[in-house]
Amino acid sequence: MRELIAFITMHLLPPTAAFAAWNEYRNRRRSMLVVTLVGSATAGSGLLLDQPGLGLIGLLLLCPPVIAMRRDFRDDYQ
Repeated sequence: MRELIAFITMHLLPPTAAFAAWNEYRNRRRSMLVVTLVGSATAGSGLLLDQPGLGLIGLLLLCPPVIAMRRDFRDDYQ
Protein backbone atom coordinates (compact mmCIF):
# COMPACT_ATOMS: atom_id res chain seq x y z
CA MET A 1 0.00 0.00 0.00
CA ARG A 2 2.89 2.32 0.81
CA GLU A 3 4.27 2.02 -2.73
CA LEU A 4 0.87 2.74 -4.28
CA ILE A 5 0.38 5.89 -2.21
CA ALA A 6 3.91 7.05 -3.08
CA PHE A 7 3.35 6.38 -6.80
CA ILE A 8 0.08 8.29 -6.88
CA THR A 9 1.56 11.17 -4.90
CA MET A 10 4.66 11.47 -7.09
CA HIS A 11 3.22 10.86 -10.54
CA LEU A 12 -0.50 11.56 -10.59
CA LEU A 13 -0.92 14.20 -7.89
CA PRO A 14 1.02 17.16 -9.33
CA PRO A 15 -0.87 17.59 -12.63
CA THR A 16 -4.22 16.67 -11.10
CA ALA A 17 -3.80 19.11 -8.21
CA ALA A 18 -2.64 21.86 -10.56
CA PHE A 19 -5.65 21.46 -12.85
CA ALA A 20 -8.04 21.20 -9.89
CA ALA A 21 -6.60 24.36 -8.33
CA TRP A 22 -6.86 26.19 -11.66
CA ASN A 23 -10.47 25.05 -12.03
CA GLU A 24 -11.39 26.22 -8.54
CA TYR A 25 -9.69 29.57 -9.14
CA ARG A 26 -11.47 29.92 -12.48
CA ASN A 27 -14.86 29.26 -10.88
CA ARG A 28 -14.10 31.54 -7.89
CA ARG A 29 -14.56 28.83 -5.27
CA ARG A 30 -12.03 29.91 -2.68
CA SER A 31 -12.90 27.33 -0.06
CA MET A 32 -12.35 24.48 -2.52
CA LEU A 33 -9.13 26.13 -3.68
CA VAL A 34 -7.89 26.07 -0.09
CA VAL A 35 -8.92 22.40 0.24
CA THR A 36 -6.99 21.64 -2.96
CA LEU A 37 -3.84 23.38 -1.74
CA VAL A 38 -4.02 21.84 1.73
CA GLY A 39 -4.65 18.39 0.29
CA SER A 40 -1.69 18.56 -2.08
CA ALA A 41 0.58 19.93 0.66
CA THR A 42 -0.53 17.19 3.06
CA ALA A 43 0.05 14.46 0.49
CA GLY A 44 3.47 15.89 -0.33
CA SER A 45 4.34 16.08 3.36
CA GLY A 46 3.38 12.46 3.77
CA LEU A 47 5.76 11.55 0.97
CA LEU A 48 8.54 13.74 2.34
CA LEU A 49 8.18 12.46 5.89
CA ASP A 50 7.65 8.83 4.78
CA GLN A 51 4.23 8.71 6.43
CA PRO A 52 1.81 6.86 4.12
CA GLY A 53 -1.14 7.63 6.39
CA LEU A 54 -0.54 11.36 6.04
CA GLY A 55 -0.20 10.96 2.28
CA LEU A 56 -3.47 9.06 2.13
CA ILE A 57 -5.23 11.82 4.09
CA GLY A 58 -3.92 14.36 1.57
CA LEU A 59 -5.14 12.27 -1.34
CA LEU A 60 -8.56 11.95 0.27
CA LEU A 61 -8.69 15.72 0.74
CA LEU A 62 -8.14 16.09 -2.99
CA CYS A 63 -11.10 13.92 -3.95
CA PRO A 64 -13.83 16.63 -3.72
CA PRO A 65 -11.93 19.20 -5.84
CA VAL A 66 -11.09 16.58 -8.48
CA ILE A 67 -14.71 15.42 -8.64
CA ALA A 68 -15.85 19.05 -8.94
CA MET A 69 -13.30 19.60 -11.72
CA ARG A 70 -14.62 16.56 -13.58
CA ARG A 71 -18.19 17.82 -13.30
CA ASP A 72 -17.23 21.32 -14.46
CA PHE A 73 -15.38 20.08 -17.53
CA ARG A 74 -18.12 17.62 -18.31
CA ASP A 75 -20.73 20.41 -18.17
CA ASP A 76 -18.59 22.60 -20.44
CA TYR A 77 -18.56 20.00 -23.21
CA GLN A 78 -22.18 18.85 -23.10
